[in-house]
Amino acid sequence: MGSLKHKETTMLLIQNETTEFVKEKLSSFCKKTSEGLSKPKQKFMKDMLMGLCGTGSPSIHNISKFIQDNVSTKSTSERLYRNLGQNDYVEHIDETLLKLIKPYITDETIFIVDESDIEKPYAKKMEGLQKIYNGSEGKSTNGYLLINIVAYTPNKDSYMLLPVFSRLIAPNLESDSAKQIMQDAIIDMELFFNGKGTYVFDRGFDDRKLIEFLSNNGIQFVIRGKGDRAVKEGFEEINFNKIVSEMDFNYELLGCKDNEVFKCGTRRINIRTDDHPSKKSNTVEISLVVSRIFRKGFQRGNDFYLLCDFASQDMFDLELVAKAIAVYKKRWAIEEVHRQMKQSMKWETMRLGSYQGMKNLNALMTLALFFIYVSKKYIEKIALGFPKILHYKKEDLSMPKEFIYYRIAEVLSECIKFIVQYKRKLSLAERIDQHQMKIRLL
Repeated sequence: MGSLKHKETTMLLIQNETTEFVKEKLSSFCKKTSEGLSKPKQKFMKDMLMGLCGTGSPSIHNISKFIQDNVSTKSTSERLYRNLGQNDYVEHIDETLLKLIKPYITDETIFIVDESDIEKPYAKKMEGLQKIYNGSEGKSTNGYLLINIVAYTPNKDSYMLLPVFSRLIAPNLESDSAKQIMQDAIIDMELFFNGKGTYVFDRGFDDRKLIEFLSNNGIQFVIRGKGDRAVKEGFEEINFNKIVSEMDFNYELLGCKDNEVFKCGTRRINIRTDDHPSKKSNTVEISLVVSRIFRKGFQRGNDFYLLCDFASQDMFDLELVAKAIAVYKKRWAIEEVHRQMKQSMKWETMRLGSYQGMKNLNALMTLALFFIYVSKKYIEKIALGFPKILHYKKEDLSMPKEFIYYRIAEVLSECIKFIVQYKRKLSLAERIDQHQMKIRLL
């Protein structure tokens, strides 16, 4: 009995140490991300980041209850709504994210660009709502577009995933198109990160204007091709299938499953960038990689097309093929990010009347997500206090870590629940129950 009580006491002390550690990191993060803003706006950002990480929800009412300051929940909600209506935060957070992530960016970093959405099928009074297409369900509904960019950086025996950019867009209220907003973000990243990294896109971005933009700006990229375009040879345009049929598939790489191989071929092609074909139409030269999946000697599925361009023009063909496929394989990570955004972070429950408020809330949620994801650096520390949540063992240190951000978010939420942001008298329940002891965030 005494031994069990000693273990419980020891575990409680370790949890308190872990909570103190998270408190320190979150306090420092709030201070760093609100630098340059007025004190009321710094307080607002601190409250929102605390609430978003603590509740795992964008509900302003829940965040107001969570803050537990010395005013009513209604008054706190009104203050948060008032700040969300201002237009100072999106640009500030965009710049802050670039500064935060810069130390993690290397030449091997992969920037995963993707388009998602926030569905609001039953909303009627939210500003800027319009029809969006949900590809997973194959139907259109009311909502907003989301342009997301996530950095995938190899890190020792594992990897770091970090949000770089997220913009909620109502196209009918923006002066620029979603495509232009995305391109402006990429240019800012290229300048800020000194041209490091490679951008990867799915089939929806196989667009001649995007290819022209990336090529003309010297940006490394991999785009999964649709396989339905023409290729320009001299003054003529040749059918894409004809080009593929003439390629040699001399390169073989290991597949993703047992008994699976990729047989690949590559060649340089010219893509027309003008809207209409003509003998004098402008073109850009890029590489085409075609891959065929074979299992037990038989081809499975259709050909897989990758359009790409890398900084080095002296790469051997096998090296180019291997790099293009390796880069594209990492694109799966953003699907997990989207899933976590919509499930554990409840991204689609965002609900504000004003479009500016929705944009600000999305930017703040991206900042909170960055804090959660960067906390993977401290996984050994936070695992000590909450091993049952993380299911993390010392034996795993030498193994690549899986997508563990769901569990990190849960641990941080548990820690932040014990943090009191404002000085106030503890309730009777808090004073009685030792597990509800609060740690003051100074």
